Amino acid sequence: MVRITRAIPMDDRDVCGARFQDVSLMAGLESRQARLTGLARRPLFKRPFEMVGAWSAGALVAAAAGACGPGRGADDPAGATPLVFGSDGNIAVVSRDGGRRRVLTKVVGGSLARDPAWSPDGMRIAYSYTPPMPQTRGPGGLLPLPVTDVYVMGADGSGGQVLLDHGAPGVGYETPAWAPDGQSLYVTYTELVMEGNVVKDQILELARLPLGGGRRRTVAPNGLSPTVSPDGKRLAFVATQTDGQALLLSDADGRVVQPLIPQGTMDGLAAPRFSPDGRRIVFSAIAPMAPVPVPTAPARRGTTGSPPLAQGAPLSLVRAVRAHGLPMDVFVVGVEGGAPRRLTELGEDNPAAVWSPDGKEIAILAGGGIYLMNADGSALTSIDQRGGHGKIDWRPGSK
Repeated sequence: MVRITRAIPMDDRDVCGARFQDVSLMAGLESRQARLTGLARRPLFKRPFEMVGAWSAGALVAAAAGACGPGRGADDPAGATPLVFGSDGNIAVVSRDGGRRRVLTKVVGGSLARDPAWSPDGMRIAYSYTPPMPQTRGPGGLLPLPVTDVYVMGADGSGGQVLLDHGAPGVGYETPAWAPDGQSLYVTYTELVMEGNVVKDQILELARLPLGGGRRRTVAPNGLSPTVSPDGKRLAFVATQTDGQALLLSDADGRVVQPLIPQGTMDGLAAPRFSPDGRRIVFSAIAPMAPVPVPTAPARRGTTGSPPLAQGAPLSLVRAVRAHGLPMDVFVVGVEGGAPRRLTELGEDNPAAVWSPDGKEIAILAGGGIYLMNADGSALTSIDQRGGHGKIDWRPGSK
């Protein structure tokens, strides 16, 4: 039987700014829009944290000025907090043992920062940010549309600024991934095609944007959640169609596509990440239910927004308290293809994994907590029980 040990963070809970009240708010934006327009649409994404959004540039600037300012600029000696992730609508960092957790951003209620990504030099963090929905209609009575931009800030949370602006209502830039040279970003690009207040169509694509200026270039239509190989020569991404998803491998410009997980083979494919040697890809997917791992029984503090859990509360209870979707697990597949190997039996809520820079460990962010394990799936440890949303990243060059 698999057993999970738990490492208890020694620092106090540190929440900066307003708490993001409910991730279902973002998941419900599209359904509300569909009700208002009278047009039922298929979900833009499978995962609730990969919602898109948009509004006018003026509204975003006004919201961002007071909503997503820089953090406290606290020191991070020698990369003591290498793991960066989304939690309570903000971007936070934590050490590999679950300590020194702190929040880098400040967001107002109803906004959402997520999917942080360290720059190749480990000095900056790019992340997606969706401001609150405006409460009034736009010119001509147009309904407000959610928007998502990419921000960048220093490793300590200082100097936050817009890196990629949405530019128009209904546009979103999500899941940023740096090219190894730091000169461009791969993103999930989304755009709602409107006719008045009616959603007529939507654009979903994996795109590349040069940071020094230049036009967006489509890399893979219907692609999302990109990951870039360490040498910058290959991409892995999820491709979504009406009859299923696939995990694909391609060269850096989207050509020479190779299916790693063929379309319709697995459901809920999400969050692929290359290993540091470029030979393997870890990803998450919906998995058949497995025996629930039994954790050890440490003392457990209650957290804001979650009921206190008794000492030794089973992991199944933790997941039941926080669950938002179908149970998922973490898998790995080689870049040459073949059958994927299941690394966890967590049945977690929207897990996303990342390799340590040396490739020896994997960190997992999920609704029920943050986990650390060996690269082969052994020694699974819960290092933080507060959970989070979106992707997690490990600072380059750190331990």
